Amino acid sequence: MSRRRAQHDPLEPTSEPRWYVVRSMHGTVLESRRLPEGADLKRAFLDAMLKWLDEGWLVGEFSSASAAFFCHRNPERRMVSIDPTDPYEVPMYGGAHLGGCPGCGE
Repeated sequence: MSRRRAQHDPLEPTSEPRWYVVRSMHGTVLESRRLPEGADLKRAFLDAMLKWLDEGWLVGEFSSASAAFFCHRNPERRMVSIDPTDPYEVPMYGGAHLGGCPGCGE
């Protein structure tokens, strides 16, 4: 018998900050705002879907497991997501923050 890993739900309540982010299909951030602390993330996700539908966009594929959905209104296509990081911050994965400053030689 194999064990199943617990599935992570990015829309579960959390005290950590979350951002509502809209991107073009080229990854350009078109809109971003930090959600209020303690926001109901499931409601924010569903409200976002309804808002885009009300504005005439067609919602295509979506996943609450990735907290993202895609919508289109020809010829435009958007990805809307609830993200755990500020899309404008430079990511520091792994030990990247330990490498020093590449421009100044430190």
